[in-house]
Amino acid sequence: MTFSGKIYLYFIILLICSTIITIAGIYGFQRIEPAINLLNSSNTQSLYYAEQMLTSISVKKDLKKFELNLDLAAQNVTEDGERNIVDEIASEYLPAFKGNKGFEEQTITDIAELARINRMAMEQAGAKAKKQEAAGIWIILFPSVFIWIIGIAILKRLDKIYIKPVQELNDVISEYNKGNNMRRCPSVTASKDLQILYDGINYILDSK
Repeated sequence: MTFSGKIYLYFIILLICSTIITIAGIYGFQRIEPAINLLNSSNTQSLYYAEQMLTSISVKKDLKKFELNLDLAAQNVTEDGERNIVDEIASEYLPAFKGNKGFEEQTITDIAELARINRMAMEQAGAKAKKQEAAGIWIILFPSVFIWIIGIAILKRLDKIYIKPVQELNDVISEYNKGNNMRRCPSVTASKDLQILYDGINYILDSK
């Protein structure tokens, strides 16, 4: 491979690593987004419906408003156990509104349980979001560390094969221009391309 070909190869490797970091970062934040959205959607709505039902049965005795929010809660079931609680409320609220204290107390207890289920779901979603955020950070951090390691390795390789040999070639020519006719390029270098150049320079200097 030619000198320029090797340089291009090293830069392609760096570009590939940079692309990996970009993709990893996007993937990490995409994983976080669903959990955050969950906190502001169905569970929040279910909590609101539960609060409205509780107010309707315990304070305002508003049957129509209670039934409206019960119907909305039934359409918004997302958590385990939530359907059973909603069905229980649906089977006992009418006697509660007719003055049956036992049914009223049970209905209020079930509404509180409905709210608890959704609060727990929100807390769990929040914890999940934090874990996913941490995972996203590691997804970005790991490739970043990886590209640093690769970059340092490539720089060391370039330094050994090209930078130092080119600097040596420059020193030889500079010394010759200063009148030092004894300075020569090393007989062995890590780059075959530069070795050919070294030998050519040494041949020219030896022939003078």
